Amino acid sequence: MMVWDGVVACDLFLAGLGAGAFLLSILAGWAPGGSKKIRLIGSIVGPVAVAAGALTLMIDAKAGLGDPLRFFYLITNLGSPMTWGVLCLSIFLVVSVASLVVQLCRKDVPRALDVLGIVCAAGVATYTGVLLGYSASYPLWNLAVLPFLFVCSAALTGFAFVSAVAYFAARDELEKIGFLPKAEVALPVLVGLFLLVLLAVTATTGGEAGAVAATATVQGMLAGSNALVFWLGVVVCGIAVPLVAGVVRLRSAGRGVTGLSLAGYAAACIGGFALRYVIVVAAVGMTMGAGF
Repeated sequence: MMVWDGVVACDLFLAGLGAGAFLLSILAGWAPGGSKKIRLIGSIVGPVAVAAGALTLMIDAKAGLGDPLRFFYLITNLGSPMTWGVLCLSIFLVVSVASLVVQLCRKDVPRALDVLGIVCAAGVATYTGVLLGYSASYPLWNLAVLPFLFVCSAALTGFAFVSAVAYFAARDELEKIGFLPKAEVALPVLVGLFLLVLLAVTATTGGEAGAVAATATVQGMLAGSNALVFWLGVVVCGIAVPLVAGVVRLRSAGRGVTGLSLAGYAAACIGGFALRYVIVVAAVGMTMGAGF
């Protein structure tokens, strides 16, 4: 039995952030001229964040650390989406660490390893939404929408975290990556659009019993006990502030990274966690459990 609460939100957030960070590291390496410092930053953040998230999941699932046999059953139960998630995380860690070792040896990462890394990062980011989506009892965890929302949010938070570190450690490289200003505008917009679609789909869930639960869930997010986290954490920090910072940078003459950009990066990370927290808590509450 696994309790779906704020601890699970931490796992989902860290996994998504790590996937997004590693994706940016690869794209930065492919950018004209290369961005070795940013690539190294993302290559470190990626596996560290995903490993921390996996450890959090093991602790919360009461598996592995105190009950090795139960964890062995978990990773061999191919009928569970959690099993595929663990396998996806494991492959990601192997690929990302291999990429990091190559870089630390001052060699060029093979293109094939990069392509595999992109696939693994996409898989980890998607799994965080699919994991929840398989719990059909909760209308908010809509399998058709939630993975897309989490993928966009993973890219936003991962890009933002790496960019925040690069603001202090490699600002010159950060300002030379041509696709980043556009991504800093596009990603908050996509997160907002998919969130709007998720709420609309949830609010119109068919069936009398399902409709009652769906309506209560959406109301709890918009005007109930989770409203502050939703509006301040998700909407303001996770969407509005990064979007404003991104638009200002995109429209500026030199597209330089400023203090406003840094504020946008920090807000995006806060909003990324708030998004996952409110989606988990609004669906099941802090005292309800669900198991696969």
